[in-house]
Amino acid sequence: MRIKTNARLRILSLTILGTMVGSVGGFWLGRTMVLRTAKAGLSVYAQGLSRNADSLSDEINSILLQVDAPTVPACSNQDLAELKAQTFRSVHIKDIGRTHDGKLFCSAFLGRLAHPYVEGPPALVLDDGANVYTHVAALMDSHGSGNATIVEAGDMDVVLNSSAFGSWDRPYVGFMVVAFNRQVGQATQIAGSTLPIQPAWVLSQDSQILEGTIYRKACSTRYATCAVAAELVADVWRSTFSTQIAYSAMGGFAGLSFALMIALLYWRASSLGHQLLRAVHKDSSSLQLVYQPILDVETGRCLGAEALLRWKDHNGIPISPDVFIPIAEEKGFINEVTAFVVRHATEELAHLMRKSQDFTLSINVAASDLGDERLFELLKDQVQVAGIRPGQIALELTERSTADLTFVRTAIERLRAEGYKVHIDDFGIGFSSLSYIDQLQVNAIKIDRAFTQTIGTDAMIAPILSQMVEMASSLGLEIVVEGVETEVQRDYLAASDKNLRAQGWYYSGPLTAEALHLFDTQNKGIQESAMSRHGCIPTLPEGSARAGSTSKVLELDRSDELHESSTIVGALASGTSLALL
Repeated sequence: MRIKTNARLRILSLTILGTMVGSVGGFWLGRTMVLRTAKAGLSVYAQGLSRNADSLSDEINSILLQVDAPTVPACSNQDLAELKAQTFRSVHIKDIGRTHDGKLFCSAFLGRLAHPYVEGPPALVLDDGANVYTHVAALMDSHGSGNATIVEAGDMDVVLNSSAFGSWDRPYVGFMVVAFNRQVGQATQIAGSTLPIQPAWVLSQDSQILEGTIYRKACSTRYATCAVAAELVADVWRSTFSTQIAYSAMGGFAGLSFALMIALLYWRASSLGHQLLRAVHKDSSSLQLVYQPILDVETGRCLGAEALLRWKDHNGIPISPDVFIPIAEEKGFINEVTAFVVRHATEELAHLMRKSQDFTLSINVAASDLGDERLFELLKDQVQVAGIRPGQIALELTERSTADLTFVRTAIERLRAEGYKVHIDDFGIGFSSLSYIDQLQVNAIKIDRAFTQTIGTDAMIAPILSQMVEMASSLGLEIVVEGVETEVQRDYLAASDKNLRAQGWYYSGPLTAEALHLFDTQNKGIQESAMSRHGCIPTLPEGSARAGSTSKVLELDRSDELHESSTIVGALASGTSLALL
C-alpha cells in the first residue's frame, strides 16, 4: 500500500510541477512572442512613415522645380497667384515663399511683406545645400498656424503642413521624422512628437530597447530622412494582457499534458516491473528463451549458443530488453531474472550439451550476480542435474560491469576455479583496454557488432577490428565476433590467420531450443558429409545454417530482429545483464 501511495504522490507532484513549469514557460513564451510582434509592428510602422516622408520630399522637389524660375517678376501679383495655386494643389505644403540672402520677401498666403523677414540661422544644412528651419513661430503666427518647419532651396521657401503625418497617429505609439546631414553628423526633427532621444541618435544607433521603450527606425534610400517609431514596453504588456494569459494557459495545458504522459510512462514502468517479477516467480510462458548459434569461422562448426531472453507483457506485446532489463535492475530483482535464464537454459539444452561435449552455453550475468552466493550454488546444482561439465557454461559480462577490478577479479577467479568460462561481452564500446581485461583473467572477448559493421567500409574505426583481434590473440584470449551479417564480413574474418568464432544473422538468427537441436544436427551432418567426400572440414555454405529454422524464430521477421539487436548495445552498455536480439 505504501508503494502505491508513494507512486501516486510522485505522479501528483509531477503533474503539479509540470503544470506550473508549463504555465511559467507559456507566460514567458507569450511575452517573448508579444514583444517580438510589437517590434515587428513598430518596424512596419516606421517603414510606412519613411515612405510618407519620401512622398513629401517628392512633392517639395516637384513644386520647387515648377516655381523656382518664374516667367513673371518675383512677388508680383501674377507670381503670387501661381504660388497660391501650387499651394492649393499640394497635399503636404502649407505655404510657398520667395527668399533672397536669407530674407523672406513674399509668400502665397502672406503676400508681399512690407519688411522682409530675416530667417536667421537654419537648424540644419542638408548635403545638397538646402536649409531646414524648425519651430518657426513668429512668421506663422501671422495666420495662426503655430510652429512650422520650413525647407529653403535656392531662393524658395516651402512651409510643411503640420498635419502632413497626422494620419499616422496611433494609440500608445510615438514617432518622429528627422532630416540629417551625415557628413557633419547632425540631424533635426521635421515632424512628429517629441521622443526622449536626440535626433542625432538615428545616425549612431540601431533599433533597440532603451530605458523601457522600444525604438525602431527606418531610413530612406533616396533622401536624407529617417523615421523613428517608439512604444513603451509597459504599454505593450498592458495592451496584450489577454494574449499573455492565453499563452500562459496553453503552456500550463502543455505542461500538464507532458507531465501526465511522463506519469503514465512511470506508472507503466512500475506496472511492467510487477508484471516481470510475477512472470519470473511463476515461470510464466510469457518469458521464453531463444538461442543464437556461435560458429567457428574457418570450419563452420557450431560450437555453442548464447541464451537470449524474450518477454511479452500481459497484453501479449513484446517488451524490448532496454526497457525490462533496466527495470529489473532498478527494482532489485535482476538476480532472479538471471536465475530464471540459468535454470531454463541448462534444462532446455542439457541433452544437446551431453551429446556435444564441446558445445558451450553462454549466459549473460549482471555485476550484482557476481556477489550473489545463490548464483554459484544454482550453477553447481544445474550442472549436476543436467549432467554436463562446468566448462560448457560461459558467463558473459559487459565491460561496464567490470569497473570494480578487485571485486570482479575475485569473482572471476572463483568461477574459473570451479571450471566455468568467463567472457567479456560487447567488447570495444566500454572503457576497458585489453591490458585491463588481461588482469581479469577471462577466457574470451566478444567484439561488439559496431566494429563488424565497418568491414568493407571507409569508416574511421574499421582498422580497429583487426588490431583488437591481433592483440587479443597475443594474450591467449578466445575471440568471438558479434553481428556477422554478410558474406563480405564472413570472408574478411575467414581470411584471418587467427582462430575466430562468429555470431550473427549470416549464420542464423535466434532459435528456440527445438530449432537449435535441429540446427546442430544439420550442422554436424554437413561437416561429416564434407569430411567423407573431401577428407577435410570445409567452411559452412551460405544459407545451409538456416535450413529448417525459420519457422522456429518466435514469429519475428529479420527486420524486427535487426531492430531489436541494435538496441542491445545501449542496453548492455548501461549495465544490463541479459541480451535480447
